[in-house]
Amino acid sequence: MWYRFSKLKWDFDRSIGIDYSYAYTKANNEEEAINKVRESNSKRKYDNRGLDQIDNVITIPLEDINKIIK
Repeated sequence: MWYRFSKLKWDFDRSIGIDYSYAYTKANNEEEAINKVRESNSKRKYDNRGLDQIDNVITIPLEDINKIIK
């Protein structure tokens, strides 16, 4: 299952070089997806203080392929 992490506020991300408001990861469940994002070498990190939103998505738009966190 694919998960999309959306940032409702991403000013900090822009200050460290991230200029997009969401990222994707593939996982079996939401907890695994969160752990994948936290442990990745990407600058994107999950924030559980209500700044992030997680959605299940069926497909990833072709133009967003570069936003996948492996």
